[in-house]
Amino acid sequence: MDSETMASRKQELRQQLRARRARAYSGTEGAARRAAEAQRLLVHAEPLLTEVEGMLRSAAAAHAPAPLVAAYHPTASEADVLPLAQRLARAGARVVFPAAAGVELDWVLWDGDSEFQDSPGRGFGREPVGERLGSRALEQSVLVLAPAVAVDRSCTRIGHGAGYYDRALGTVPGSARVVAVIHPDELLPADSLPRDAHDVPIPAVLTADGLVSLVTSTAS
Repeated sequence: MDSETMASRKQELRQQLRARRARAYSGTEGAARRAAEAQRLLVHAEPLLTEVEGMLRSAAAAHAPAPLVAAYHPTASEADVLPLAQRLARAGARVVFPAAAGVELDWVLWDGDSEFQDSPGRGFGREPVGERLGSRALEQSVLVLAPAVAVDRSCTRIGHGAGYYDRALGTVPGSARVVAVIHPDELLPADSLPRDAHDVPIPAVLTADGLVSLVTSTAS
């Protein structure tokens, strides 16, 4: 598939997937479904929380900086990762959110309680007001909770099309956990999504139905 055909196919898929998401999560009923699923996300994220809490204890014992976790502020129809991000921040992790900063994302610390503000960047959502750590902040990360429009079981993620997250994920150390947070029906069969050379494979997804390793095909 040439690059032009690939881009066209990705855009077509984004439109289809976003339309399906909007139908499922719009209105009062959709918002209630999303809120209920956010609580199930927390339950299935317990293994991730346990890992980070262990790292927090080790860091405290060594008088080292707290582990760094990346999250994102979801749109009204995306899977709601904020309750999980708040749990991590209140446990003591350094939780960062993306912010507009040219062709690469900047990363801003969030204290777990402060309000978010509209981003000045075109096409961006909301971001916290806090210390900015720069575009290389994820080099220190232990866990990255990434947004996606969908992910398939071949580890292929389709994002919103600007390439910000693929560039950011390229800076994440191999020891870190990268987990895409999506709705249950956005985990698709293997080879459902086209992958470019620059698309970073996603090894795991978290949905309201479970935490799934796409490498081992196990769920927890």
